[in-house]
Amino acid sequence: MTVLGSPGRPGPHTRLVTGHHVRPQWQNGELVLAAMPAAGGTLVPFEVPYPTPCCADH
Repeated sequence: MTVLGSPGRPGPHTRLVTGHHVRPQWQNGELVLAAMPAAGGTLVPFEVPYPTPCCADH
């Protein structure tokens, strides 16, 4: 796992809240999940399951 804006990987006891959605990507021969910091010191996946389409309200 990689955390956006962080130089290293998260600690082994850092909680990841997935909401039952993960989409890792292959990077240099390994699956890597991009995550971002969330409330309470947890992490959440960077990619959300149902993104809002660009210009959806136009």
